[in-house]
Amino acid sequence: AADPVQEQLRLMEQRMTEMEDRLKATSEDLRSAQAVVDQQQGLLSDAGLVDEDDSGIRAGVSDFLEQVDVSGVIAASYNHRLVDGQGSINGGNSLFRHPDANTFALDQFWMVVDKPVTEDSRGGFHVEFVTGQTGLSQGGESQNEPYLYSGYVSYLAPIGDGVQVDAGRLATPLGAEVEQTNGNFNITQGNVFALQPVTHTGVSFSTPVSDEVSTVFGIVNGVYSDTFTSTTNDKAYYGQVAFSGDSFGVNVGFITGDDTSSGGGDSCAGADCAVTVVDVVITADPTDDLSLWANFDYVNNTGNDYAANGVAYGIAGAGRLAVTEKTGLSTRVEFVSADEDFLGTANDVEVVSVTGTADHTLAEGLVVRGEVRWDTATKGGNAFANNKEDQVIAIAEIYYAF
Repeated sequence: AADPVQEQLRLMEQRMTEMEDRLKATSEDLRSAQAVVDQQQGLLSDAGLVDEDDSGIRAGVSDFLEQVDVSGVIAASYNHRLVDGQGSINGGNSLFRHPDANTFALDQFWMVVDKPVTEDSRGGFHVEFVTGQTGLSQGGESQNEPYLYSGYVSYLAPIGDGVQVDAGRLATPLGAEVEQTNGNFNITQGNVFALQPVTHTGVSFSTPVSDEVSTVFGIVNGVYSDTFTSTTNDKAYYGQVAFSGDSFGVNVGFITGDDTSSGGGDSCAGADCAVTVVDVVITADPTDDLSLWANFDYVNNTGNDYAANGVAYGIAGAGRLAVTEKTGLSTRVEFVSADEDFLGTANDVEVVSVTGTADHTLAEGLVVRGEVRWDTATKGGNAFANNKEDQVIAIAEIYYAF
């Protein structure tokens, strides 16, 4: 009877030995796999693709996406000239930038991708793509194709309260109005806006001086002509000091230097050509429902690179009153004066402009606007389309901002 029992014990010992061998092999495989995981984890950590916090390991890519902001606007309009309404609104007058009368148009599709710099994440970038009738910068891009309005890489240097360095294609800090349509009180940009540059390619340095005062300084390829590259040693320089209080603000800025824009005379190769723009913007919010701004610009050109020798200046004032939470009324009044040939005209030019705009929010992000604008040449004769001394236009616009 003992022989069968001993045989069963022997078989059980054999199976236990086999199981121990399998466990040892499995443990070695687990140790090997854990070593590979640890190695991969180290590589990911070194690459900055993972972080370790109280909740354990998380993907750095998700954290990056949380830091990126995406915004923009899409706008469509119908334009109509109320006096002699055929052809182009601007009629060759470079002050008026909203083109083509009596037409439906896709004004703008604007896309902004921004990763701002912070003390915890000192690297960042900013990119803006735009297309449409009124999305044209002074770089000469086609309205039918998306183009890079601005794009730059940023670094927050740990100097003082922080110095932000932006390098690439930059939006100008000058002026009260901007290219993006929903950033303005009115549908059309004003005549004073046309005296200012739009974008620059170069590098800028900005820093806060206090809670209310900030400064910016930049070195760029040119004043008006924005090219991605420059083949000359001549550059332009700009600076601005900005004060921003609770209900009042003042920006004082300038840009001066070389510009190789075409038009208005002979080339200045090898000669002393320069253009200087001085810009002052005052903003005020007297009440929660009322916002105001005033903008003064002075332009002095020497040589014939940008335009003929001469001076142009302009002043504009605008305001918006929130009648209700969803409805607002805006107005803008302007005066611009330019010496002979400065704007491509044969005589000195003086232009007065008055604009009125009503806006209403239909839904979150969706706004309709209607505008009537009157421009008249008080000096210089027929400065508008069809050799007219003045123009009256009406524009309806709808946009969605996201």
